[in-house]
Amino acid sequence: MNIEDPQNSICGEDLEQWRIGNGLTQVAAAHAFGLQMTKWAELTRAKRDEPLVDPVLAMLLYMYKTYPDSSPVKTSEEVKNFFCEHLGLKDTTENRERFATLIGRSVPSVYRLLSHHGKPGMPVVRWMEALLRLKLTPQKRLRLMMRVANNIVPHQAIEDEEDVKFEASVK
Repeated sequence: MNIEDPQNSICGEDLEQWRIGNGLTQVAAAHAFGLQMTKWAELTRAKRDEPLVDPVLAMLLYMYKTYPDSSPVKTSEEVKNFFCEHLGLKDTTENRERFATLIGRSVPSVYRLLSHHGKPGMPVVRWMEALLRLKLTPQKRLRLMMRVANNIVPHQAIEDEEDVKFEASVK
């Protein structure tokens, strides 16, 4: 689809290209358009070359592509703000690696989110929102994330010595 060319119909393939271009899961993309996952799959797989029947979906895609701020998807700036302001972290390789564990994502994913305008999936967005609702200081928020990661993700556990070193680096 060429969004500027009204002669071309917007189809399911355009939705899928938008999803991939924004680094979203299918569930997060479906949510952004107010669709159930089964409908998303139908539009982007079975009927991917057919024009969208619902004009609102086409209008939403146009808005999201033309005015990215209209998209309900959190941007990398919001993740970077969470990383720097709400956790008090400096942008270092070591902190990025630890942040990956604390949000349950891979290191390359964190680099994509912080450096390359990647967009987090909804689980990461909800995790950040839940932490922000607690109204903790950056240090307490960081310690809580570390405690949860240690308890819930034992195969990614941060060793106690690194906890102390990490906490000391953000004081």
